[in-house]
Amino acid sequence: MITRFKADLGLLSVTVFWGTTFIFSKLVLNEMPLATYLFLRLGIAALALNIYVLRFRKEWNRKVIRHGIFLGILLYLSYFLQMWGITETSASNAGFITGLSVVLVPVFGYLFYKLKTPLPVWISVVLAIIGLLLLSGINPLLWNRGDLRVLLCAIVVAFHIIYTGKFSRMHNVYLLTAVQLTVIALLAFAAFLPAQQNLSGISLKNIGIIVYLALFGTVFTYLMQTSMQRFTTVARTAVIFSMEPVFAALFAYLIAGETLSSQGWTGGILIVLAMIVAEFPWESLKRKV
Repeated sequence: MITRFKADLGLLSVTVFWGTTFIFSKLVLNEMPLATYLFLRLGIAALALNIYVLRFRKEWNRKVIRHGIFLGILLYLSYFLQMWGITETSASNAGFITGLSVVLVPVFGYLFYKLKTPLPVWISVVLAIIGLLLLSGINPLLWNRGDLRVLLCAIVVAFHIIYTGKFSRMHNVYLLTAVQLTVIALLAFAAFLPAQQNLSGISLKNIGIIVYLALFGTVFTYLMQTSMQRFTTVARTAVIFSMEPVFAALFAYLIAGETLSSQGWTGGILIVLAMIVAEFPWESLKRKV
């Protein structure tokens, strides 16, 4: 029997693993091209998850493949922009800026899909903008190129979350995820072919990190999130997931000695606060009162 407490611990483990991916990716990308890194990480992840979903083979249909391809393209763009950006910014910055996608989801829902957006969401937008300015530099014209790329990643992730919420109600989530990972693995392979890097030159250390990122930073987190989120509330999930950029900054410091200035930490805290404000179910709280 899975209790809410166990589900929360499972979701917390997801944010811990996600937090480690930023600094480990940055370390690997210091020694190999982006195309090679994405091909290896995403290829291993896709292979592992496709083996797992063989048990659902009777549920395959054209619609899940079509929707999975669309989501896979968005997911590949998010990976590419995030990893491209992380080569020119810190793992801490990348973690906090990627987290802005949580705030952007309800904003885009209002702008493009005419969904009602309550006042707390607009408050979170203001907090997030102030946090981003403090984290990346007050003058947007002087922002690091890596920060801008990761900001584009956050925008793509927001759309991926919106459409995942729509499509996941129609299909087996594991099959939908397997199609996505297969698509991004194929796109990564297509980008890798022109590079033609000799894979035998990759160090054992980097191979180990890539396998970890594929199995624990990708497959495990997808399956754990899908399995555990059913046993807890949206509010608790949002608060737990807001810890991802905090863990990203923590592991960046522990593993590589990366540090943020007091201004950067203030900006990061404001972004996390914005994520919590945006996703907390204020209407449910008012009904209970």
